Order: sequence, then structure tokens, then C-alpha cells
Amino acid sequence: MKRIFATGISQESNSFNPLKSTYEDFTIYSGQEFRRMAGLSRLIESGFDVVESIWAKAVPGGTLKFEDFMRLADEMLKPLEEDKVGFDGVFLPMHGALNVEYIGSGEAFIANKIREIVGGDVPISAALDMHANITYSLANTCNIIYGFRTAPHIDVQETHAKAAELLIRAVKEGILPRSELIRIPLMMPGENMMTSSGIGKEIIAMLPDIEKNENKDIWCASYFVGMAWVDCPRNGAAFVISGAGDMEKGLDKAGDLARFAWDNRGKFEYQGLKMEPLEAVNFVIDRQSDRPVILSDSADNVTAGAVGDNTFMLNLFLAKGIEKALFAAIIDPNAVEVAKELETGGTLDIQIGGVFDKNSVKTMLKGAVIKHLTLNLEADKPKSCVLSYKGIDILLFDKRKPVFTEETLNEHGLSLENYNILVVKQGYLSPELNEAAKHSVMALTPGNCSQKIEEIRYEKVRRPVWPLDENTVF
Repeated sequence: MKRIFATGISQESNSFNPLKSTYEDFTIYSGQEFRRMAGLSRLIESGFDVVESIWAKAVPGGTLKFEDFMRLADEMLKPLEEDKVGFDGVFLPMHGALNVEYIGSGEAFIANKIREIVGGDVPISAALDMHANITYSLANTCNIIYGFRTAPHIDVQETHAKAAELLIRAVKEGILPRSELIRIPLMMPGENMMTSSGIGKEIIAMLPDIEKNENKDIWCASYFVGMAWVDCPRNGAAFVISGAGDMEKGLDKAGDLARFAWDNRGKFEYQGLKMEPLEAVNFVIDRQSDRPVILSDSADNVTAGAVGDNTFMLNLFLAKGIEKALFAAIIDPNAVEVAKELETGGTLDIQIGGVFDKNSVKTMLKGAVIKHLTLNLEADKPKSCVLSYKGIDILLFDKRKPVFTEETLNEHGLSLENYNILVVKQGYLSPELNEAAKHSVMALTPGNCSQKIEEIRYEKVRRPVWPLDENTVF
């Protein structure tokens, strides 16, 4: 029976977040929890002996501390290092934008360590996020690379299954594929590459044409937009094709598509409404009777690794006297700690925001009412308090977690139907919230995920690159 080793790590890094990520930020999946995921399930169903290590997943956050990454890496690689039999393939469900202190790409480090152990004749298949920053090291090490094709991401399990299927093919046919990388000197916020419409939809629709080849030499093609808020040399967009044999025609097609993306770089735009902060506030005020209206605080986007402790937008709402609005959520463990010592219905004077980031705006609440406390959810979910202040409810979390669904609001004692306006720490909205919104707008706020990347001071990104440098050529 053919043997497959499986492990993975998934976190999107934001190097502009001053709060470093640690081991404790990760949820560790092992055993049946890992084996039930689509990729491993597909391998098991196909008759392979799958030896799984751990799969570590964390909310997007700051650069991962070196010591904590090495602890995770040791746990991931331990079954492989202790194995005495050998493996016929390796399956790696990862992200692609994990930034580690002193190392850079965490995924490239893991893949290279695995390659050192298994040798050069064992196929490695990696399933990656569309927002991966692909390094040459990763592309040279992984025989198969397959990325998400949707943003927002609704094809995670499908991507993992596809990468597993391609590994199955390699092992059963005794073929060792290779990956080819075409980099484009192009950076953009992830919000500019949505796949339901616009240029993003066009590019994804062209990928199957690269994969259609008479000799079946091209096994898969992927487009990676990159993760703009990682200050690293290999930040930016890229096409990756994986296959075997004569890949020249496929490379030519991928090169043509790369040229198409470059020539149309000005068309990469957010497909919803985006406005400056005050304009966005006035927009939701004018439409609040047709509820719910959802405003996205884009630069404090927890789903892209921002801190989530900025009350900049809350202050604008308070200045306008807006009521029946919900902020979900602001990250402030100190405030949650204070509130949990009091009873629901009690009042307190408290400053919220700016706990981790010195550049985040703070807000002083005098006479805020404790509306709800949630302190007993599962370990991977935050403790919370809901404060009511001048007609606005503020959901405070004790650790960084996004609010993707109304179900999450319900878990913390809230219901969307009670509010005219919802403010979330996202860029583009999660599919669930996007469907629930009658109107939505992305506010171009200041913070760790500023949409105006040409104003960010990058120190490590390889230049020239567009739009940071207008003279960039490709």
C-alpha cells in the first residue's frame, strides 16, 4: 500500500501588525479531526495509507515568533523524522503568506525540511490560499501547487481535494511533476481581486484553458494575488503551473495570461462600494432605514491580520449621534476583564481600544452599560462583553477573532435584526454577511491593512513594483 505523509500550517501574516503571533494563537488539528478534511479524506478513500501529523491553523495575525514557529515545525515533522518505512508522497495544505521572524516564508521552510527528509523522488503537493506570496524556493520544492479560485474563499475544501487528487495521480502513475513560477511586478490589496465579477473573474475563467492540452502535460494552473501587507521580498502576484513532460505550450499560455493581468492592472478594483470614512458614515446614515446596512472598517481588518483594536470608526459614529448600530467586534482583553467582574446591567467608565497598537485610536466611554457577557464558549472562541453607549452597542472580544456570520453574533447574545447598522473589521464582506446586507460599503480607514498600499513604507519588497513605482515594467 502506498504511503502518504500529511501535515500543514495555515496563517496569513500581516507584518504591519505590531502584535506578534505565537504558538497559542494556533488551533491544532490531529487524528480524526485532520483526517476528515477534504484532502486527507480523498487520499484515504483512494486506498492510500495516510500518516498524518498535525494541521495548525490560526486567525490572520502579525509575524509569527521564531521560537513558536520552530515548536510548531518540530511537531509537524516529528512523525516524518521518526518514520522507518518511507513515503510515496507528501500532502501539504498550507496558506502561502506565513511570515516568520528571521526566516521569512514559513511554508517554504517546512517544504524544504520535508524535501531534505524524503529525498528528491517523492512528489509533494501543496494546496494554497489565493493570497499566497509564492517564493521560488516553494515553487522549486513542491511538485504540485494548487490555489483557491474564489475570493471571498468558498472553495477551500475543493482546493484541498484537488491538490490531493493530483498527488494521487503522481503516485499512481509514477510521475514526478514540477512547478513553474511566473512572477508579475504587481501588488494589490486582496479586495481588488474578487472573483464574482470584474477582471478577477476573467482571469480565473482563463485558467482552465491552460490546463486543456493534448498531451496532458499541464496538470493545473493557479493565480496568486499575493498578500500586500507582508513586507517581504517576494510580495506580489504570480502564476504557477504544475505538470510534467513538455510544458512549453502551457508556459506560453501562462505567460500570455500574466501579460493580460499586467496590461489590465488598472482594472483590479474592489467590486463593491468604497468610500473615505466620513463619506461612508453618511452613506450608512442615509440608508439605515433599509436595514441592515453593513460598513467594513477595512484597514483594521482582522481577517487580513490587522490588530482589530482601533476605535477610529466608533468615534465618527459617536460624533454623528448615530443610534441602533452594532460594532462587532473591537479587540480589547482589558475591557472584557474589567466587565466580567461586574454584573449585566451595571455601568462603568472605561477606555477601550489601542491595547496593542500605539497608532490605534482610543475611546473613553462614561456610563457605558454592560448589556451582555459571554464567558463560557469553547476554548478557541473569545470571551466577550457587550457595552451599550449612546445608542450604540459595542461587542468587545478578549482575543482576535473575526465576525463572519450572524451565528457568531447569536453566540454573544446579539441579533442582527435589532440594528440598523453593523460595523465589522473586514475588507470585502464574508459571503454570509454580504448576503444579509441590504446595503454595504467599505470604508478606507487608516490602520494595518490600509487599502492605499502606495502610501505604505515598505522596506523589504523588491522594487520596482506597481503601484509603488510608476516606472515599473514587465
